[in-house]
Amino acid sequence: MKYYILGIVLFITTSVFSQENFKVGDNVPQFKLWLTNGERLTKNDILNKVVVFKFWFTSCLPCLVDIHLLNDLVDHYKNRNDVLFVAPALDRKDIIKEFHKNTLFKFKTAYSTMDVSEVFNPLQVYPSYFVVDKKGKFYYIDSGTKQSNFNKLKNALEEVLDKKDN
Repeated sequence: MKYYILGIVLFITTSVFSQENFKVGDNVPQFKLWLTNGERLTKNDILNKVVVFKFWFTSCLPCLVDIHLLNDLVDHYKNRNDVLFVAPALDRKDIIKEFHKNTLFKFKTAYSTMDVSEVFNPLQVYPSYFVVDKKGKFYYIDSGTKQSNFNKLKNALEEVLDKKDN
């Protein structure tokens, strides 16, 4: 019985820690997101753009804290057509639309994104942030800490936009 329990514990531990976690420099996986404005967004659509992803959901208090800062970031880069801000949310479309009636969030918002979130963020920690360079590679990853740092995200975005080969 002792070995049986040990085997189960090892199996669960191996399963949890063997989930794919991306590293800076890895290629972004294939994905398909449906945006609340009716558009579809895939990996091919983001090539040649720097993309900031924020994975979140509406009832996640830590996910809501930095929305005003993120809106300021969108405003700062509004004249650049090579920067895209996308917020894949776990919530259904109707919940997101209701949220947007009361809260200004300037990211393009995708809905019902659990399938994509599970690939990008296998540990399912929210919010999670990713900056992707113009070649479709992860440049910055903040996933798994629950203590996100807006300044690090902003600095990563500025760095990747300043890169000569990007």
